Amino acid sequence: MTFHLSTADDKAVVSLIRGLAMDAPMAAKSGHQGTAMALAPLGHVLYSRVMKHDPLQPNWRNRDRFILSNGHASILQYALLYLNGYGLEMDDIKAFRQWNSQTPGHPEAGHTCGVEVTTGPLGQGFANAVGMAVAERNLRARFGASLIDHFTYVVVGDGCLMEGISHEAASLAGHLGLERLICIYDDNGITIDGSTSLTCSDDVTARFRAYGWNVVQLGEIANDMDALELALLGAKEHQGQPTMCVLKTHIAFPSPDHTDNFEAHGNPFTADQIRATKQVMGIDDLPFWAPANIVNSARTHAKDRGRHFTA
Repeated sequence: MTFHLSTADDKAVVSLIRGLAMDAPMAAKSGHQGTAMALAPLGHVLYSRVMKHDPLQPNWRNRDRFILSNGHASILQYALLYLNGYGLEMDDIKAFRQWNSQTPGHPEAGHTCGVEVTTGPLGQGFANAVGMAVAERNLRARFGASLIDHFTYVVVGDGCLMEGISHEAASLAGHLGLERLICIYDDNGITIDGSTSLTCSDDVTARFRAYGWNVVQLGEIANDMDALELALLGAKEHQGQPTMCVLKTHIAFPSPDHTDNFEAHGNPFTADQIRATKQVMGIDDLPFWAPANIVNSARTHAKDRGRHFTA
């Protein structure tokens, strides 16, 4: 049984995610599209190729955990939950950041199916991921690897790693050798006010190596889904240390107006900017573009994978 979508479907799914990442903030007149656009291939690879999960059994105890520590990019997670059949529908995406919707500005555990952690303050999600990895080790020691052997994946941004809580949690994770914790660092060099050099000059990789982490420089593979898959599978094989995968990304890619522009951090695109970006991606200039055949293909794939894991 193959666990890959076709190349054409993979490309279409990534374009769909990027389209929603622009359209939802525009409709809400607030939100962050830039990081969600840049990380669309990574998110798709995690959910469709790497993570062990079943949308039909979202509370399955041995599922892999996914935490979006930079929760301001919540539209990425909502798009992935929508595409993987976790109960979100297009009306929920259209209600992004609206009162009492299933798609609030930051992911909220217990509110939206498939969200593991409420990630508001930066760095908090990273610390929660460390706690989840500790819990996995405890359960595996008590009940055995035949019942408990899941991984915890956490996506972090520069802001998460500037917060003090991330330093303490990273130190603990390294000390405990939490090998089933995999962190993907979205290294885009951008803050809401400009370059990260305005406020921070840390050598993040040196710091994490000092904490006892396995640090892997992935370089410029943010749009290469096969390379992302190989890197993540390699991280799963590493023993004795948590792994940080440093992924160089370009905020708001492939926007011709805002790629690598700090304004993409929190300012919704205009209609003309969205139109130009969709033209680059080769998709129709329609609000909330989501052809049924693409959505159905992604959901069927997710359900087939899920049944394989939970059968």
